[in-house]
Amino acid sequence: MTTFHLTIVTPQEVFFMGEVGAIVAPGQKGSFGVLANHAPLIANLTAGVFTLTTPELTKKSYQIGEGFLDVLKNKVTLLTTSIFSFSTT
Repeated sequence: MTTFHLTIVTPQEVFFMGEVGAIVAPGQKGSFGVLANHAPLIANLTAGVFTLTTPELTKKSYQIGEGFLDVLKNKVTLLTTSIFSFSTT
């Protein structure tokens, strides 16, 4: 699986930094996915479920607060007010 770099930042900490294969984020007009080589994007996020897929194809889901997502040149930055882990599949 082709990967890209994801950084998740809250006001308290850098929650995650690493390579992932895919993400699904809660956008203001519905959830959307990002894969490697995605076009540049800046999106407003609503509170909801954020899911990442590791290079080993493990899915991890989190409850996030409102925030923003920036995609540029295989680097994705998620800025959120809060994040809580609730499942791993």
